Amino acid sequence: MAIDTGLAIDCTDLQATGGIKQILLRSWADGDAIVYGSSTHTITSIKDTGGTDADWGVYEFKNETPALTINATKENGSTAFECGLSFTLPRMEVGKFNAIQDMLNACLMIIAVDTNDKAFVLGVSEKYRNESVAYRSQTFGQFASAEGGSGAAYSDENGVTISLMARQFEMPREYVPSATGITVAATGLTATTD
Repeated sequence: MAIDTGLAIDCTDLQATGGIKQILLRSWADGDAIVYGSSTHTITSIKDTGGTDADWGVYEFKNETPALTINATKENGSTAFECGLSFTLPRMEVGKFNAIQDMLNACLMIIAVDTNDKAFVLGVSEKYRNESVAYRSQTFGQFASAEGGSGAAYSDENGVTISLMARQFEMPREYVPSATGITVAATGLTATTD
């Protein structure tokens, strides 16, 4: 792709807000199928083994704590993107610890929906995907760290901040589905993509 034109910034861009409003996580599985945009840096479909949709866990968090970061470095002609997502689970308790424990050794696929309704997919890369077995891709997201505690004073924070990371070789892709998109279940704790 040649660079032969500029990039416009309009009023909508100047009024964009910060923050993440929804976090979806799932483990890569045998039979996952990702469809990449043909002429854009998007993903148009994420389906699991059944071929009709993919199941996700919706992770709630303390308001205004999630952040998506992208750090790129170029070395010897190869550019790597360290894509991080952090969010805080308020109030320490065993249910949250179990959820963290489940993440420790999982190969994750992550969707972070920002407050501008853009859904960014981490842990998925077309450039270095495994052609025949998608779930064996080595650009998956993974648990990076957790930090938190009870605090000492009554007014201190009580909770755990989770950091997830995906080292991939392209910018995160935007999820722009050709059909329904993200459907959150009535419970608010699960979702599907098509």
